[in-house]
Amino acid sequence: MTDYNKKIRALILAALMVFSVFAGTVAFTGTAAAADSPSVNTFTNTDVTEGTTVTHDVSFTVQNISDDGNTDTFTVSLPSQAEITSTSGFEITNASGDSISTTGGPSLTDARGGSNNAVTFDISPDTSATNQTVTVNFTATVDWGNVASDTQSSANLTVTDGGNADINDVAVQTLNIEAVSTSGSADVNLTSTTDEPVVWAGQSVGTSQFGDDVDVTLRRNTSDGSDLISQRNTGPDGYVTFSTEGRETGSYFITDGTDTYPFELAEQDLSVSFSEDEVDNSGPSDNVEVEFEADSNRANYNHVLEATYDGDDVDAEDLQDILGGDSVGDVRDADDDDENELVVAGSATDSFTANFSGMDAGNYTITSTVEDTGVSDSASVTVIDVGAGESNFQDGNVEVPKGDIANITVELDGAASSATVVVGDEDEDGYQANISVEDGDDDGEVTIEFNTYTAGSATAFDNDNIVSAAGSDDTAELTGQTNISAILATGEYTIATSTSEDPATVLDSPQDIGTLFFAERSTDSMQLWTAPGGADLDADGEDGVTESDVVSLIEDGAVTQDDTITAGDYVIHQVTATGLEGVVEAQGGLSDAVTNGNLTLTVEQTNPVQNRDPKVINVLDSGDAVTLIEGDGAYYVAVDTGSNELNVTRNGDPVDVASGDEFQATFTVADDRLLESDEEEDEESVNATFEVESIDTELDADPVSVSASSDQVISGTTNLAPGTELTIRVRSTGDTQPRFFNTETVTVQADGTYNASFNFSGQSEGDTFSVTVRGPGEDVTADGQVGQASTATPTATATPSDDTATATATATATATATATATATPSDSGGDDTATPTETESTTPGFGAVLAVIALIGAALLAARRDN
Repeated sequence: MTDYNKKIRALILAALMVFSVFAGTVAFTGTAAAADSPSVNTFTNTDVTEGTTVTHDVSFTVQNISDDGNTDTFTVSLPSQAEITSTSGFEITNASGDSISTTGGPSLTDARGGSNNAVTFDISPDTSATNQTVTVNFTATVDWGNVASDTQSSANLTVTDGGNADINDVAVQTLNIEAVSTSGSADVNLTSTTDEPVVWAGQSVGTSQFGDDVDVTLRRNTSDGSDLISQRNTGPDGYVTFSTEGRETGSYFITDGTDTYPFELAEQDLSVSFSEDEVDNSGPSDNVEVEFEADSNRANYNHVLEATYDGDDVDAEDLQDILGGDSVGDVRDADDDDENELVVAGSATDSFTANFSGMDAGNYTITSTVEDTGVSDSASVTVIDVGAGESNFQDGNVEVPKGDIANITVELDGAASSATVVVGDEDEDGYQANISVEDGDDDGEVTIEFNTYTAGSATAFDNDNIVSAAGSDDTAELTGQTNISAILATGEYTIATSTSEDPATVLDSPQDIGTLFFAERSTDSMQLWTAPGGADLDADGEDGVTESDVVSLIEDGAVTQDDTITAGDYVIHQVTATGLEGVVEAQGGLSDAVTNGNLTLTVEQTNPVQNRDPKVINVLDSGDAVTLIEGDGAYYVAVDTGSNELNVTRNGDPVDVASGDEFQATFTVADDRLLESDEEEDEESVNATFEVESIDTELDADPVSVSASSDQVISGTTNLAPGTELTIRVRSTGDTQPRFFNTETVTVQADGTYNASFNFSGQSEGDTFSVTVRGPGEDVTADGQVGQASTATPTATATPSDDTATATATATATATATATATATPSDSGGDDTATPTETESTTPGFGAVLAVIALIGAALLAARRDN
């Protein structure tokens, strides 16, 4: 900001000079009235200093601009010592504030014998109104060159009518030019015609190697020679200076046409950062100190350091204390703005230890600006008030279905290890719970498990059933609540927290506040899954069977959705419902909630034999055959139909589950408090039906035919659950030599298929073997035979001639088709249906015999016809 004010001052001077040289032209054709009565509204920074770059804000008003099709041209010009390096914020509006576009410009011109010391632009009004008042606003950045002495100069705004050449000159400002010593006033002084020192963009560069009152130019080297950048006049001592602010980097030189003084213009890089994002304001040094680091591509320069705290300026002396005290830099007015900054010597890599002990908590930002180039960067750190400590909610908006357990996580900052949380406000919500929390494991947070089913009913449940802490080390204790007769209503409840132990103080002056929202609960659906009988459902081997185990098995394909259950497999009932966590927790678990009648689960036969009662699977009296699994919005009941512990009865007498039995599983929410009713018709139920069928495992071919080759596939199908493991054994029979015995374990796929690959390349055509498939249920067996390893040349067909040829062809085709009915199984393990091909019979000589018989038959037929 300081640098900006200086620029503004310089610009003002420039602008004042500009206004002294202001030429605004308004063009009207024919006899149209010229724009008149121009008046200046603002022209900032009227004091300028030799060799500085200043930003001037210019605003002026011109009347009587009409929409007559003519263009009005304005020129704002400065004295010859000034050079306008850029314009920004250029805008033209009418008296109503509507924008008027320019038809030309803004462009920089040489109006007073200098370099780019004027701004010219055109206006062509775009409305039908006459005698408009136009306001022109723009900002110009001006580089002021050498000023020989302390002078007073007028900056004029000139409006020129292009049609009538009428000129109205108005003196708009007085520009004060400060006289300074011109000898050696640049940041970098050039003395050699051969050396090429580095000048950093933003520095001033000068030389005293020329005579008095000599025209000197600054030029930039290009591939085609050089470009003129700026021209200056040397002072009485032969000194001249140029600003490099805003210049393109590259190779430059200053010359009077005879002598040349070169330099390289480079851009300085600067990056500052804190080693940590947060720091304490009390405690040991490793908690209150962070490193403030600066990196640059420049070896030596000065940092001008300034700091803010939550947006307010930090005193330079306080910043000095933060960075190490009096030994760190100087506190002075570094940029002539009458404000103190901390100036510290810098290098390519700097590190300052920032100690925030005793400082106010908040966000601190330190900005480093290079003193002579203006390059800057900032870094921020948050200072935490450790002395008082603070509690906050990790998530200020918590939403759960009514009846579930709400997890409210409290974060403890600074020295705080305990806090008070208030749920609700008795005056506004009709309910209030006061909870005290303690961070026992020093991880800076405590998660409260708030049971929305038991809340408000301290007479029916212990306080531990209402509030508890996640984790064994932390504690959360209900210190008081409003007793109500029913379950808490749906809607919003305010939650507030503070390190104060007084709930009233927490409500009046919370350190953080949020909302706990109870949504409507629901009992949604039931779907059925199956898994191999006896499978281990504890996928991760930890903490028993959990919802994540079931989900993992589903993702791996070990549990699949099905409503036809093979006897011996698992049937898994998935119930989707919300708002049950609280009642399950309060009763001690899902099994207890079902036992106590809060929830019910029945599995009853729907197709009993005529005049007989249905079979019933007693879920809660089946030992390890039934597994109850609690989840988040989903509950699972896994029944192992192959377990000896499965309790199935009819009228109390034990019976077995048989193939063809159909069952309906019904899950019911019957808890009066949860339903807010003691009427049976208000209970909520979901159900699903499944059928039990006997095990059916088959081979795709019987007998099994393979080739004397490797990778021969033997496959089949089964109704066992996907994931079930089967063993396929092939064993030589008869007088097959060499003897062989191979076994492969396969897994039933999602589509009920299975297959295994065997190597028969060492066997011969005609070798026989047996195939056995072992798994749940009875073994499946089949015979097998090895055929030829490759296809043979197709049977030749005789040339047709009369009926004999026809009979021969028919017999041959019939023999060939019969011989090729058995094909080599595919490698895919899928359907091994034989495809007729032109191959020889797998039984040696059988095709030839059929062919001979056919030929004899054809000959006999021909002889008969000849007779």
